[in-house]
Amino acid sequence: MIWAFIILFLATFAMGVIGAPQWGLFILFFFFLAYFFMFYYYPVLFGRNADKIKHYLRKSKIPNYQFCYQLLYSNEAEAEKTLNRIKQKTGRNQANVMLFTKQKKYKEAKALLSKMKDNKFKSYYSAVISLHEGNQNAYNSYKEQIKDTVYLSWLEAEELVLEGNQNEAIAILDEQIKHLRGLKLLSAVHYRDSMTNGSVGLN
Repeated sequence: MIWAFIILFLATFAMGVIGAPQWGLFILFFFFLAYFFMFYYYPVLFGRNADKIKHYLRKSKIPNYQFCYQLLYSNEAEAEKTLNRIKQKTGRNQANVMLFTKQKKYKEAKALLSKMKDNKFKSYYSAVISLHEGNQNAYNSYKEQIKDTVYLSWLEAEELVLEGNQNEAIAILDEQIKHLRGLKLLSAVHYRDSMTNGSVGLN
């Protein structure tokens, strides 16, 4: 990606030397921003192929994306090392919650969640933890706060799994996967795969 910035700098310098019109610079910056978006964000937001999204995360140098890959497909020890390289405090805390939840360290996860602002991430993971701890009242309360239909479907699937209705949970995910994009698609595919290989559990 550094080469893109070098090329942008050289192109801008050259256009200045030859006296290119100002609108030319706007077009140059537009194409650079479009390339930047496609390179960094398009696969994780709008990607439609789970294998390609997985490959993108595996090759990425961005700590947040590396962490997602390692949490889903590599190992928790590597994920723990990587999350410490996430500079943004909110992102690092969210990564810790995801890791603690996967490790079933619910006490540690809840301690971090209690310090976060109310949002769908906090409500979702609080609901997941409450569900696995058997706290139905708390689970219902957190679930009511969630408006994201994808998260609600995952909770419904997990309820079915815990009740022993795994095939029904898989059916929900199969229908959902047809319409998902980006990281949500990859997460749903991974969750479904975990049901078939015996390591069921929401992350």
